[in-house]
Amino acid sequence: MRKPKTSRRSDAPPDRNDRRRPSRNQLTMARTTTNRPDRRVVWLLILLGGVTISDRAVDAGEPVKKTFSVVGYLPEYRARGFDKTVCRHLDELVFFSVEPRADGTLDTSRLKPAMVEQLGQLKRKYRLRLRLCIGGWERSSAFATCCANDATRARFIRQMIDFCRSHTFDGVDLDWEHPKGPVQQASYTRLIVETKRAFRPLRLSVTAAIAGWQQLSPTAAKSLDRIHLMSYDADGRHSTLQQARNDIDRLRRTGIPAERICLGLPFYGRSLDKKRTAHTYAEIVRRFAPAATVDETNGIYFNGPSTIRQKTRLAVSSGLAGVSIWEIGQDARGPRSLLRVISKSRRGSVGRP
Repeated sequence: MRKPKTSRRSDAPPDRNDRRRPSRNQLTMARTTTNRPDRRVVWLLILLGGVTISDRAVDAGEPVKKTFSVVGYLPEYRARGFDKTVCRHLDELVFFSVEPRADGTLDTSRLKPAMVEQLGQLKRKYRLRLRLCIGGWERSSAFATCCANDATRARFIRQMIDFCRSHTFDGVDLDWEHPKGPVQQASYTRLIVETKRAFRPLRLSVTAAIAGWQQLSPTAAKSLDRIHLMSYDADGRHSTLQQARNDIDRLRRTGIPAERICLGLPFYGRSLDKKRTAHTYAEIVRRFAPAATVDETNGIYFNGPSTIRQKTRLAVSSGLAGVSIWEIGQDARGPRSLLRVISKSRRGSVGRP
């Protein structure tokens, strides 16, 4: 996919139009025709049924889906002015972002002490999981050098651990945009596998954000706790419902279980001309007041409430891990809020563990 004119995860200031990247088994017991069933038979059926289901789950090699998570990205350039009450609709907040350096250290200059304190307060108040995003569009240039060397890669992993433990983050979201060629792909796989190996004893988790067209090795995919599928930024109408279906199907065909996929939802639109200019959903609502069923206005394609509702229900019905949002600072306030739509549409799914 060609590089967009306005970056998905960029360094633009707060006032710019940035934008971001099965079924359940149910046990039933047959009723007997007698008034006094043999209790030994009943218990035998329960035990046998439990063994069968347990064995089937182990043979399949897929973890049981327990939660449906609403994950919201928050860039540092939105941290000061965004409506903090929207966090009540989230299960997880991903702070975007810190940048890797070629020597394996982390550039945390964008993350100010006041931001760290604010994130901690939000985590406690809204009982959120808190995740640190590493990299992003225009913040990934050092990944290749950092990850190509065993020593710098190990230092990089130690730096991520130290940061998470010092600031009560629950894990990291790796966002290398994008590895080029087999050598960099192999380096990315090693980074993911080694990060997960180091994180597991500390009960820290590892996720990764990937584009709809991006390849991920089976080894890397198995090591990730969750994949944030950036199903947006296609040519033309950049994030349609059909594209979401296609992107999910493509990942599933590679063997990635549905319960480890989060469907990415854009809270921004793009102009349909050659410039592909990005516009926040809040701006679109303020300037054009489109109907809730509309996804296109004044030459801009976006996801309105109707499409966001359908995508959320698609994620729920497909047994996905949840939805991930780029980004919550772009949402409209009040009754036109897309987060409100997601919150209502995911009802009936299981929330936080």
